[in-house]
Amino acid sequence: MSNFFILKWIRNISISKKLYFVLGIMAFLIAVELLALVFTMTTLSSTRTLVGAEGLWSKAQKNAVYYLQKYGFSKDEKDFQQYLHYLDVPIGDARARLELVKSHPDLEKVREGFAQGRVHKDDIDGTIKLLRRFSMESHIHAAIVYWTEGDSLMSVLQNLGLRLHTQVTNRTESPKNIGATLYQVDTLNGSLTILEDKFSFTLGDGSRWLESTILKILFIIALTVEFTGLFLTISVTMGISRGIEEVVQVSSKVANADLSVRARKFSEDEIGTLATSFNHMIDNLEIKVVEQKEAELLLQSAKNAYERQASELARSNADLEQFAYISSHDLQEPLRTIVSYLQLLENRYKNKIDKEADEYLNFAVDGAKRMHILINDLLTYSRIGTTSKVFSKVDFRKVIEIVLTNLDKTIHDCKARIVVENEMPVVLADQMQITQLFQNLIENAIKYRTEGKPPLISISAKQKQENWIVAVSDNGIGIAKEYLERIFVIFQRLHTREKYSGTGIGLALCKKITEHHKGTIWAESDGKSGSVFFFTIPCDTKS
Repeated sequence: MSNFFILKWIRNISISKKLYFVLGIMAFLIAVELLALVFTMTTLSSTRTLVGAEGLWSKAQKNAVYYLQKYGFSKDEKDFQQYLHYLDVPIGDARARLELVKSHPDLEKVREGFAQGRVHKDDIDGTIKLLRRFSMESHIHAAIVYWTEGDSLMSVLQNLGLRLHTQVTNRTESPKNIGATLYQVDTLNGSLTILEDKFSFTLGDGSRWLESTILKILFIIALTVEFTGLFLTISVTMGISRGIEEVVQVSSKVANADLSVRARKFSEDEIGTLATSFNHMIDNLEIKVVEQKEAELLLQSAKNAYERQASELARSNADLEQFAYISSHDLQEPLRTIVSYLQLLENRYKNKIDKEADEYLNFAVDGAKRMHILINDLLTYSRIGTTSKVFSKVDFRKVIEIVLTNLDKTIHDCKARIVVENEMPVVLADQMQITQLFQNLIENAIKYRTEGKPPLISISAKQKQENWIVAVSDNGIGIAKEYLERIFVIFQRLHTREKYSGTGIGLALCKKITEHHKGTIWAESDGKSGSVFFFTIPCDTKS
């Protein structure tokens, strides 16, 4: 029932809200997927750390036994100190484990224990989270049990070490007693080896199980994101397309004088409003046609009235044809009309009513303009690659001259300097798209300039094998390295300040243009002092 309500709600909201809703849902799902990925990476990293800690524990235990046995034969105090040194590792891990099993553990003590156990400081918190989150999982639980048994045996080893040290320092102690203690140490070492093997195998099985389980969960989340995105996109697109197709089909029939048809209303959005208005017009037209026929039967002798009626009918038909053309067009014209009327209202009533109303008018005009720009950019973006236009020879130097002419006022206002460093190529391409590409890159370089510093933009090209590599560099604010890939994704805006306003489509459009020409585009920047945009285009590009 709730799903039906959501679908109905999406169907009836405005087209702009539909698009924002889909983008919002996709952004949320991608965020969930990224969080799941981070969780997966940290958990697997912590598992590997725990496996490594077990290796450090085992190595330290073996070294401690080695130096203790060596001490029993050498009687050298340095060997005993080495034994105590290596004993610190399992003792530290034991401290951490004993603190973790408490209902309210002191995590700082746990960290100190793992640090003593030589776990890297950057991996300690992840290891703590792994042991607390998955302590009841069968493999981890079994490994902790083996760990506990190992710590118990290590306590026995400590006691044997103290006994051996006492025996060695007591010069009257018989070698037989010392040998007996060393035999116990060796036996204990064998028991510890068995426990270490069990711990290692169990932890390995747990690691593989955990990795498999988490990857499956991540895969399910990724599939959910993809299918949800496809479902929402298809649902919204089909809803919009169905409404437009209905109006177009009915308008075609009306244009052929079939006034019996009516456009079905599928939603309450702009297209639904258009369908309602269109049906009202058909109703009015149909009434006028009936009135005309009645006038012809009743007023045969009223020639003037008949001609006026015929003239009205002709005007109605002309209006109907015009409306049919408008209804088959996209949403640009209604938005253009809205912007014009809002600007008229603003020019006529600004400063004549209260400040709050002026602010509302400004918001309305700005919003309508941005929506118009967004739709234009989306249409431009969607048209790239959809036509089968044959490419022609395009001189990049002439294209740059056209772009500089188009941007002459902007360049002059900010005192920008554009330098073309060497000869530009002549290739087969779509001149309009190449012009758009250069204009977007130069406009970006000017827009993201360093405050108080005139823009310096350099354009160069070099041939490498079968491609031309064109570079557009600037001395602007630069791009952080983590954003160098994201900037070419549609609707990705890295700045929210008003001075950097935009639709988030410009660089995505550049990427689509280069791909349409079988090239690639990328950016390089240190994030502080300017950036360089590169794009490639084949020397012999064909459509």
